[in-house]
Amino acid sequence: MNDEIVYSIAASTNINSNEISKYPIPEINELDINLSQLHRNYKIIRNLLKPNTKFMAVLKGNAYGHGLIPIARELENCKCDAFGLVRLIEAYTLRNAGIKTPILMLSPIAPYQVSWIITYNITPMVDNYKIVHYLEEHASNKNKIINVDIKINTGLNRYGIGSDKAIAFIKQLHNECPHINIEGIYTHLQDPDSNAEMTHKQIKCFDSLITNLEKENLRPKIAHIDNSSGILKYPEAHYDMVRCGIMLYGLEHKEGQITLPQGIASLITLKARILKLSTIKKGEVGGYGRNFIAQRNTKAAIVGIGFGDGVSRGWKEVLIAGHKVPIVNYFMDGIMVDITDLKEPVSEFDEAVIIGSQGKEQITWEDACRPLGSYIDEQIQHITERVPKHYFYE
Repeated sequence: MNDEIVYSIAASTNINSNEISKYPIPEINELDINLSQLHRNYKIIRNLLKPNTKFMAVLKGNAYGHGLIPIARELENCKCDAFGLVRLIEAYTLRNAGIKTPILMLSPIAPYQVSWIITYNITPMVDNYKIVHYLEEHASNKNKIINVDIKINTGLNRYGIGSDKAIAFIKQLHNECPHINIEGIYTHLQDPDSNAEMTHKQIKCFDSLITNLEKENLRPKIAHIDNSSGILKYPEAHYDMVRCGIMLYGLEHKEGQITLPQGIASLITLKARILKLSTIKKGEVGGYGRNFIAQRNTKAAIVGIGFGDGVSRGWKEVLIAGHKVPIVNYFMDGIMVDITDLKEPVSEFDEAVIIGSQGKEQITWEDACRPLGSYIDEQIQHITERVPKHYFYE
């Protein structure tokens, strides 16, 4: 039983995780995650960068739904330079698991989180003096130096201090906060996928700020701006580090936004077992409500994965016996599919593939999200913790 499953179960019970690990529970669905493909993706992206450009892997959202601890451990073995997170609980989880790689919090922290930030050697993003005051006070009390990254707002208008105020802010930190080391400075691109004009404007603004900081000998050691799309489309903005999120997992936010480099692919196969086979007579309903009324005598299969596992209503098809078959109704714990047209024999507990390949057919995240009108990273986040994660090497 892998560590992430142990962590997930132990987090919701009082059972000792070592005890859990002795009694793995086979489930009727699972998320297979290919760690060999993760290594390939990492190496391909790393080779796009200059030798001295650092690589931050963004692991927010439970490593985009792939499992925080196992993915972090693999990337630490790859000598990844830093991890980007958003929630303190995720940073704590990695430190508690023995992960030593530098961690940057990519969103604001609250004053009551400061002591945890210092204790667990986590680098916070700062964009206002109020939080800096708390950091300086706690660091002084513990006689520690804490690294921070300053975020600059260049047009996303979410977090960050305005570029026109940044130099004064940095000078104030240097003059008033002896226990704070400004290690990095960064901004976030608003729409690098489709708005080149806006992106060039942001890069130009950031460039100008960096130049002015250099003139005053105030430039932090690490400047960074590019995300996954930026890495591919704006190599001039790789700077000292890039922040790679969804591309590392072989995915894009929405179909057609970026062209992934050759060799990069998804890590995930999502599959489940057939729990029941039945025949629904013409005119009868299948499942709740009147969502499906059989127009013919219909062979139906109930597959053991539903919206309680993360397969949203509106998901169109799955693979059974190497063929795509339509989903006709949805339940919390299963989906009903129409297998009438299959010529191959099908048995209860045969495997159904929700995302991945079976025979010569394939269903990708793009295929699944197209009828939903949804983003790929959003749908992956819907896969719940009751679907066990199975990690493997080829």
